[in-house]
Amino acid sequence: MVYLGYVFLLLIMVFFGLKFQASLYLNSQETYKIFPYFLFKAIFPLIIGVYLAAPHLYKTFTKAGKWKVDWVKLIVVGLPFIYLSIVPILYFSEVIALNLPFSSYAMGGYFGGDASTSFGTINGIIAGYIVPSSIKK
Repeated sequence: MVYLGYVFLLLIMVFFGLKFQASLYLNSQETYKIFPYFLFKAIFPLIIGVYLAAPHLYKTFTKAGKWKVDWVKLIVVGLPFIYLSIVPILYFSEVIALNLPFSSYAMGGYFGGDASTSFGTINGIIAGYIVPSSIKK
């Protein structure tokens, strides 16, 4: 029953998240304000990835022992995916005024030539999963 509830909640999150993302997309077309759309598009997959790592986090919290971080996993695997998932936020918030590497490809449907919108979503889910799963006891 726990797995059924877990999957049901995941499906509810995905359903309402995608509906909200679609409304932000339509709003961005009408108002020409695309930052909220890209902000949600970058953060939502991270949240889904963290949710997918929730069983690992639960097992970690219930174990006894000292807390450890798998720095190699976090830096080698997590950092590139985190970077690729937050490039749109960095680009539109103008935090960094440089042309970032892979920025046009990471943008997906709006600006990325051959890129699909799935690229950013996959990066975000992987980054959201890798970061919490790098914490161990």
